[in-house]
Amino acid sequence: MQLDPLSPNTLELAQGLLRKPLESGELGVLLADAGVGKTACLTQIALGYLLRGVPVLQVCIDEVPDKIKAWYREFLKSIASEQATDEDLSSLQRRIEPLRFILAYLNQTFNPDKLELSFQNLEEQAKFCPSMVVLDGLDFDQTPREIIEALQGFAKNHKVAVWMSAQTHRHIPTINEMGIPYPCHLIDDLFDAIVLLKAIPNAIKVNVLKHGTQYMPGYPEIFINPQTFATIKDTAATSE
Repeated sequence: MQLDPLSPNTLELAQGLLRKPLESGELGVLLADAGVGKTACLTQIALGYLLRGVPVLQVCIDEVPDKIKAWYREFLKSIASEQATDEDLSSLQRRIEPLRFILAYLNQTFNPDKLELSFQNLEEQAKFCPSMVVLDGLDFDQTPREIIEALQGFAKNHKVAVWMSAQTHRHIPTINEMGIPYPCHLIDDLFDAIVLLKAIPNAIKVNVLKHGTQYMPGYPEIFINPQTFATIKDTAATSE
């Protein structure tokens, strides 16, 4: 099944916004205020990989796996009901289940060493070898640069792409000279892709702030429905 990157059913930020997915060993981060949709968008990115047969490790911090699975079910139900495909929800779920593994940590118990150990155990014991890792819920307010550097080393060592989420704050207006807001303003050099989600009336606006070595690359904005996370193609209907 071929999925359009900007179909109303799957928003593949990795490809629809960046023109191409992250490469092995690269880090990407979604920035947004609390409640805007970081988890849902990360799940959309992961689903785009899974539907193409690419194994994904999804790591959630201070979140129960059932919430992640619920997002998958909703997105797959939409695909099954609206895409031009003969696959129903059950067959779509069966297709992605062997390719997906979800790990959950409490924030105070997560560190790159534990992720490394879990990754090695999955490879050696479960024979599960992901090509992409989603890391959702890391508290960037309390995360020093050394942790992100360690995650960068993890991505390079295992030849995986890593997408992360970071929470911005309305009461912290700090932005560096390249246009990258807190909490990534001092560590933007470690990321190969930085994407900002911003809530506007009736939509979420998605902007690429960095891709590769280029800041503010001028990629077209994408607007998504804040309830369904479907792409809004009539962007003229949105306004700030």
